[in-house]
Amino acid sequence: MNTNWIIFFAAFVLALGLTPVFRKIALKSQFLDTPSGQLKKHTAPIPYLGGLAIYFSFLLVIFGSLSIVPPQDTQPIYAILVGGTVVALMGLVDDLFSLSPASKFLFEIVAAVLLIVFGLKLEFLPGHPILTYALTIFWVLAVTNAVNIIDIMDGLAGGVAAIACLGFVLVPFVDAHSYVPFIAAALGGSVLGFLPYNYQPARIYMGDSGALFLGFLLSAMAMGHGYSQNNLVGLVAPLFILAVPLYDTALVMMIRFIRKRSMFRGSNDHLALRLRKLGFTVKQTVHALWYVSFMMVLAAGFLVRLSEKRALIFILFFFFVVMLITLFVALIPMDDNVTKVKESPFQIFLKEPSSLPVKKRLKK
Repeated sequence: MNTNWIIFFAAFVLALGLTPVFRKIALKSQFLDTPSGQLKKHTAPIPYLGGLAIYFSFLLVIFGSLSIVPPQDTQPIYAILVGGTVVALMGLVDDLFSLSPASKFLFEIVAAVLLIVFGLKLEFLPGHPILTYALTIFWVLAVTNAVNIIDIMDGLAGGVAAIACLGFVLVPFVDAHSYVPFIAAALGGSVLGFLPYNYQPARIYMGDSGALFLGFLLSAMAMGHGYSQNNLVGLVAPLFILAVPLYDTALVMMIRFIRKRSMFRGSNDHLALRLRKLGFTVKQTVHALWYVSFMMVLAAGFLVRLSEKRALIFILFFFFVVMLITLFVALIPMDDNVTKVKESPFQIFLKEPSSLPVKKRLKK
């Protein structure tokens, strides 16, 4: 059996066993997510700490594997472990005490800089180091927060992350670093072991500690592949693999900007909630977005094989379709009961409306 499959199954079994343990810890410690606002509509408090089950399953399998069959390039793995730990701890603090967007960005930038220090960065602009570092930080922050943003429905973020892991392993890119399938196998197994407890009706949530950790690791894996050997357009392949979280983030940011609301203040503008408005059930919505994620992984594999001209035509056609879909989605009427706040779309130091209790503010 391939080593990566052993890593995958080990992580899966660990997460399957650790998740109920952390659920009991959360219940005893009263680390609960209570229903509030437009996004948290579950009927009873749900324990957090599922993210710690994912984190420790991943960590234990990685350390065990490194001691037995280490891959050739271990330095990026240590960078991912250190950066991922920073992000997971920050997410845990946010789950318990609610950090401001500015504070979270600061820790995420630190984690992204750690990747750069260890040599893990975007590599398509080798002659422009400053621009490369800036784009790497932007990429890490974008993907990290995008996965967190879609964590609004039982099983959604976990399923999309697992499909992305599959994409980074199975889509046959060339020049892949050996750490990519290694990390993807451990993370994919950890997420799938957690998912049975998070699928509707969820018995535990991953929280920001889990969603931000998943996003950070996915952003790092995306930087470990070569995409443009057949065509330069292939550079956008990671955007396809991570299409659902990145599209949802772009959608909500755009709508909040148009409405002159801070792009970092939670709202009900998400794609998943708009599908619910059309009559989809929670399970139908989650399954639909899982399916879209899988199809986008297939599209990424198709894109990197095309010639330059055909790849460009494919992208232009795809962009046109996405614009039509966006127009349709944005026109779906949504109930907006959020207290109006006069603020800049770029404001990241948020103040809670006087009519909205601090503990019930929207976070996604």
